[in-house]
Amino acid sequence: MAAQLPDFLILDGTKMDLYSNPLESYWDLYPKKRPVFQSTESCKRGYVATWELHDHLLILRDIEGSVQKSNFIFWKKIIPYSWKMLFPKVHGNGVVASWFTGKIRIPQGNKLFYVHHAYDSRFEREIIITIDKGEAIKTVELDYTQQKLVVGNLAPT
Repeated sequence: MAAQLPDFLILDGTKMDLYSNPLESYWDLYPKKRPVFQSTESCKRGYVATWELHDHLLILRDIEGSVQKSNFIFWKKIIPYSWKMLFPKVHGNGVVASWFTGKIRIPQGNKLFYVHHAYDSRFEREIIITIDKGEAIKTVELDYTQQKLVVGNLAPT
């Protein structure tokens, strides 16, 4: 598999690459809801999601991708797909990723070495955030240039 387009994460107002795909956990739980996205070589999953970490919550803000819509057997059309199509009953501008428990990885700085596979490239620094049912509980910052590890607790007190 070639290197893939990342999802995005908005953290403290800054949009960053996200080398994790929390939406995949949703489709593992609810496979019948997964649309058939139009994939590309650089994005096999067929979509790019935008997330935000706000008040310790991981929130899905957007999904950019295209799906094929059929009407009877004669008409097929490629249409854009959004998070509101996946969660039509949710009002507002996002949905908390309560289905997701795991780690998300945010690369920082210059790329130290490139690996032509998924998200295997390495960067000067990485932020790893542990999420529990949509809530950020711990952050770890790895600094490969300084050989330093900084651990922080994000859970509300």
